[in-house]
Amino acid sequence: MDSLTDTLPIGPLQEGIWLFWQLNPTSPAYSMPEVFHFDGDFDTEAAEFAFNEVIRRHEALRTTFHETDSGVVQVIDRDPEPVPVKVVDLRGLSPAVRTERMQSALDAAANLPFDLTAEPAIRLTAIQVSESRTALVLVAHHIVCDGTSMTIVLDEFGELYRSARRGTPPDLQPIAPGYSTFAKRQLSALADGALKEESAYWRDRLAGVTGSALPGADHPATRMPGALNTYVVSTPLDDGLTEALSAYARRARSTPFAILLCAMQVVIAAATGDGDQAVGTATSGRTPTFARTVGMLANMVVARSRIDMSRTFADTLEELSLDLMDAIDHQDLPFSRMVADLHDAGLQPGADVVRTVFSAGANGALKLGEGRLSEVVARTVEGPFDLVVDCDMAPSGIALDWEYALRTYSREAADGYCAAYLEILAALLHRPDAAMDSLGLTGILARVAPSPRSDAPSPGALSPAAEPDPPADGLLTSVEGVVAGIWSEVIGVPVHSPHDDFFELGGHSMMAGDVVALVRKRVSRTATLRLLFGHPQLRDFCSLLDVGADPGRASNAREDSRLPRSAGTA
Repeated sequence: MDSLTDTLPIGPLQEGIWLFWQLNPTSPAYSMPEVFHFDGDFDTEAAEFAFNEVIRRHEALRTTFHETDSGVVQVIDRDPEPVPVKVVDLRGLSPAVRTERMQSALDAAANLPFDLTAEPAIRLTAIQVSESRTALVLVAHHIVCDGTSMTIVLDEFGELYRSARRGTPPDLQPIAPGYSTFAKRQLSALADGALKEESAYWRDRLAGVTGSALPGADHPATRMPGALNTYVVSTPLDDGLTEALSAYARRARSTPFAILLCAMQVVIAAATGDGDQAVGTATSGRTPTFARTVGMLANMVVARSRIDMSRTFADTLEELSLDLMDAIDHQDLPFSRMVADLHDAGLQPGADVVRTVFSAGANGALKLGEGRLSEVVARTVEGPFDLVVDCDMAPSGIALDWEYALRTYSREAADGYCAAYLEILAALLHRPDAAMDSLGLTGILARVAPSPRSDAPSPGALSPAAEPDPPADGLLTSVEGVVAGIWSEVIGVPVHSPHDDFFELGGHSMMAGDVVALVRKRVSRTATLRLLFGHPQLRDFCSLLDVGADPGRASNAREDSRLPRSAGTA
């Protein structure tokens, strides 16, 4: 071991994320972007100082991962080289071009993959939009940072930035125990057999489990790593619904989160007709000792419940609350080991253990002390789950942030499900002691949520058997017309000529992922990024697509259940 590094095995809570990264090294699915617009005089030097000081304080942020003959290890750099803040300067551009370039720069900064073997799994980008506006993109990889850790990073970065601007020492808490201490304790507990009771509980509880999800595509398409193919919807609860939720939580001696989770399981049961519900939820392994430790300390447990629509919501909530408390009592077994135990015991039939994740979000914000700061949502890529819901329960109100994987759901279905959930939640809170099948829940779903995935082609899509028309000079064939529409939709400019070049029109690598995903969905599964980069002219690209390719032959392999991107936000 180098005198300037420490080496230890990978932590049990990091195993699933590492496996996903090995299979998808170019995918930023487990990146955690925080994006802010800052109006004021931004100090790049102060930001670089604050950023590197945060890295110095937390060993997880200066860790890389490596395969060895004895297994995967993490190497902690005791004295890392300073990590520069990447600066993107858009100030000299015209307003129209600057707006387009800013969104492209935000997408690129938020979704640039990490090489976990060669660089710290955290980066900061400052996009200078004008003399008075700067966009900040802080991204950490989930393997070194959970949701609570990100709130710590933002808190300390803000204090260090403010102190650098003031020229005074920062007011920070003592450095917490490093993640290596936490990981060693977990590894020791597993080696000593201290978690046998937890293993037995989960083998019994999850025998034959199949992860629950709202209806979507029967056979999810293979995702394109790097494509921004999630649809994020935020649904705040209005004041009346928030008050009804809080009041019922008090009467039922429950928590708002347990009620929201129970309502989610009821919605899925009503939509699928399946009462055996299994939904993942993130928990935290933080004891007071590790309250300020940065790292992957979040675990996931599975809330498995029996939803009988002939019973009342009150009775259903009471049983789910007991199930959830039992699950939390046995949360110390890492999720990756839980899944491995099920497979080893022959109790898992091969379906995903978790398809839907429903968790409470960690509350945290960046404060730079001067100017005006606003947070924005970054476009992200699909992870291994069909739907991830974060419940943001702040003093100012409650909002649910839904992240739908577009391999499974259309945007229209996603919007419909969000609306149906709020309406069903209101109905359950209004009459919690009535039989749920008397509340018209399936009628709400049928009225509010459209068909999750129609067998009919999308507007402008081609039948797999469609044949391209003979090309005519200056005119677009039917295939070229559909692809031209996709290019125009993604790039935001008209596409008229068969000789138009994707990149000359303003397309770039991040847009290319969107284009290929849509072409694969609407035209042909044979579209690839390599094909688009090698043949960027419209006619050239379209001529190489196999329009008659059977979409059903495309691989539908799903990754094994792994830790959620949102894990640790409990």
